[in-house]
Amino acid sequence: MTVSAERTRAGHLDALPAVLSEVVAVGADHTDRTGEFPWESLRALAGAGVGGLLVPRELGGQDAPTAVYAEAVERIAAACGATSTVYMTQMHCAHPILLQGTPEQRRRWVPALCSAEAVGAIALTEPDAGSDVATMTTTARRDGDSYVISGSKIFISNGDVADVIVLFATVDRARGKDGITAFLVDTARANGFRAGSPMKKLGQKGASTVELHFDECRVPVADRLGEEGQGYPLLLRSVARSRISAAAQGVGFASGAFEATVRYCDERGLLSSRTREAQDLQFALAELRARIFAARSMLHSVCDLVDHSAEDPTVEVSMVKLHCTALGVQVASECIELLGADGDRLDLGVERKLRDAKITEIYDGTNQVQSMLIARDIRLSAAR
Repeated sequence: MTVSAERTRAGHLDALPAVLSEVVAVGADHTDRTGEFPWESLRALAGAGVGGLLVPRELGGQDAPTAVYAEAVERIAAACGATSTVYMTQMHCAHPILLQGTPEQRRRWVPALCSAEAVGAIALTEPDAGSDVATMTTTARRDGDSYVISGSKIFISNGDVADVIVLFATVDRARGKDGITAFLVDTARANGFRAGSPMKKLGQKGASTVELHFDECRVPVADRLGEEGQGYPLLLRSVARSRISAAAQGVGFASGAFEATVRYCDERGLLSSRTREAQDLQFALAELRARIFAARSMLHSVCDLVDHSAEDPTVEVSMVKLHCTALGVQVASECIELLGADGDRLDLGVERKLRDAKITEIYDGTNQVQSMLIARDIRLSAAR
């Protein structure tokens, strides 16, 4: 944790350790084995007051700095990857409502998302339009006091259990990104809306990921989020938060795998042994600890930029997402190697950290996309 994060976290996360040890970590293995949605963990986190860390107090949140939110995501991920994705998706849904919602939209949904009385999702990716959002084909046609929405979204976290979905669709495909518009879909009232079954996945199995279908689905004009054509700028501001979340998960998976490996070694006296083999192990752990510390410092530094920089931190967000998610995979993999023949034991949970970590390199903009954005900035900087 950086000094700035330590100064600002006081009081925000006081109840988190007990919830993690008594609820989230206890249920992690069951969630992974069964693929059941972690309702108990989500509600316990909300009850501990961390459900709306970035949300203003008047709407049920804590108005905490982004670094504190990132620390919460990291610590939840270290305990249970699926729960961390469900948890952060709540914030990913609330954030655009805070940015562009009407006072009534904010009052209706944001406090409920903070308290876990409502589950949220954000629907952007399509079967044939992933990172190139300007080519999305889900359309919204104005018809009187409603929009008629048709199309599909894919890989949507929480989509099958969501009460509200922040949906991005285009009002005019010919306008490209300038036609993208955001809507709030109240799933209890949305005729023509259907969610598919949860996908079978390598990791984060309890964090349901589904395809969504909109077949002439009517959404009231009052549920449009901002004006027509304002969806693309909102989308860009939203993904900055989601990429911070993914980076925090990467650090969490790395630290969770590291801590489990240290416990294993300590129980067997390997941390105090002076044999050559034990010293090699200790040196390897020392290097992993330093790498995790450096990544966490980078994460909190970028969080401070998101909160306070007058300049657009898109490139820095891309770098931290690229670096920290790759770190999660690398450290978990190396910990498995350090554990030797016990590396794939389910009860140690390290192999689960590796499986959970891998998807972070793919969602919220693949790491190849992050590399592309960073490389583009290098070219522009060199040309100045």
